[in-house]
Amino acid sequence: MAIPRIIIYLFFLFPIVIWCSLIIAAPYFASTGDVLASDLLYFAFSRTCHQLPERSLFLFDHKLAVCSRCTGIYSGALITALIYPLFLKIDNKKTPGKWLLILAIIPIGLDGGIQLITGYESTNAIRFITGALFGGVLPLYLLPVYNDIVCGFFMK
Repeated sequence: MAIPRIIIYLFFLFPIVIWCSLIIAAPYFASTGDVLASDLLYFAFSRTCHQLPERSLFLFDHKLAVCSRCTGIYSGALITALIYPLFLKIDNKKTPGKWLLILAIIPIGLDGGIQLITGYESTNAIRFITGALFGGVLPLYLLPVYNDIVCGFFMK
């Protein structure tokens, strides 16, 4: 029995939605006094991000669970994954050329690299935007590969 394409797409989209929701849930729980839930989320996300307050965006008077650049990456990926069906077939198995991915990572590399070797300090807005540019192209590569794997496994 073949799995409907929309279900395969939703299984791709669902973890991204959950991940982004948890980033927002951490400051929400902190603002409501649910220390156990907020500390657990901040700890879990600390494995993937430095979480420096001065490099983070705030919501509910508490920092998000990841820094502004990571927030941009995950937000960009979520937005692209959500609008993907408007522009491409959800069962697409063809990735764009590597140059789009290279172009998308250049702003992060420049922003981070310049900060590393000079006294320049980027803003959270620039960090978010450079992250969103990179994160926004990731589903264009990840969903086709995911489709190829899932379809190869379930639709033989």
